[in-house]
Amino acid sequence: MVFFEHKALYPRKGPVPEGDYTIPFGEANLVREGEHVTVVAIGRMVSFAEKALDALAKDGITADLIDPRTLSPLDDETIYESLENTGHLVIVDESPPRCSVASDIAGLVATNAFHALKAPVVQITPPHTPVPFARELERAYVPGPQAIEAAIRRLLKQS
Repeated sequence: MVFFEHKALYPRKGPVPEGDYTIPFGEANLVREGEHVTVVAIGRMVSFAEKALDALAKDGITADLIDPRTLSPLDDETIYESLENTGHLVIVDESPPRCSVASDIAGLVATNAFHALKAPVVQITPPHTPVPFARELERAYVPGPQAIEAAIRRLLKQS
């Protein structure tokens, strides 16, 4: 078993259950429910997606936000069930677009839930380039809440 954690999440604060607890492998967390779009966000991108969805909610756009929590096993059934209700899928991943979790999920949906799609799957990822070294360029490289919000608006406008 391999466990990865994002160092940018270390300073994040939030509620922690009392006593011992575990996060079940292969069971996604439905962070919020909505009706217009399914957003699957990986790792640190969950909080970025939440900010984008807060902005969209002001205009009446709601979304299911799914945090897979584990990638292997992946709770693909939760994604498919949500997609049956919304018809739109946005995947937010901090990894490059090729050979990534985003492309894997998009492929799974195309194979197993294509019938539920009302529009093409949108992958919000950094560009297909090496990660820049300069802090300012790295900030521009990683998708932020504004990019997520804009992509969701474009997706819903086209369908």
